[in-house]
Amino acid sequence: MPAEAQSTFYDLLHADDSRDPATEAGALLRIIRARRPHATSLLDVACGAGDHLRHLGPHLAVAEGVAVDAAMAAAARHALPGTTIHETGLPELALGRRYDVVTCLHDALARYSLASYRAVLRVLAGHLAPGGLLMIAPFWMPDAAIRRTASEALTRGDDGRTVTRIARGAPRDGAHRVEQHALVADGDGVHHVADTRVLRAFGRREHLSALAAAGCAADFLPTGLAGRPLLVGVRRAAA
Repeated sequence: MPAEAQSTFYDLLHADDSRDPATEAGALLRIIRARRPHATSLLDVACGAGDHLRHLGPHLAVAEGVAVDAAMAAAARHALPGTTIHETGLPELALGRRYDVVTCLHDALARYSLASYRAVLRVLAGHLAPGGLLMIAPFWMPDAAIRRTASEALTRGDDGRTVTRIARGAPRDGAHRVEQHALVADGDGVHHVADTRVLRAFGRREHLSALAAAGCAADFLPTGLAGRPLLVGVRRAAA
């Protein structure tokens, strides 16, 4: 599939009307300006289609993204031409430079076990300048988990594609198993796409302990990301 088609499909399949990237980016910028007022560089890890980078980039001299697979990289590059988008898995991330701010939002880190999550946070913190900010938005917290969920959505793209999505989530073995099915209608017919992922919920203590092990002092802001939880780590000078 061509890069442009991949990016359009990604945008449609992963659209989430419950989130407002512009509002979330505004919340992040307020925290950055308060805690790291002279920040000039940012790395958005697991940046998806670049929804947050689109709003963060104009406020920083350097704003780059990390996409974890080819489809996501194509989506981000198509949406943000001229923006540097690195394509790599998070445990393997090694860009050879440091940033004032590293962000990783929503469900990207919920796919890891606690041990792997701690290891990835060390990798992310290693890309921070001393005093830099590591901003993590958990997908959900254990005390806010819904026992069983179902949702549906209809999305139409500018290219004439239509996607109907049905998702179902249920707890299993201390995690949340999310199944998503989509019917994609375009000029070539109707296609079925299925995706299943297991998302883990770590508590506040586990998040803060993982950030401390990564060399960061940290705060937990229950509504820091436009009403959603946000963890803000500050890389220690000796880390």
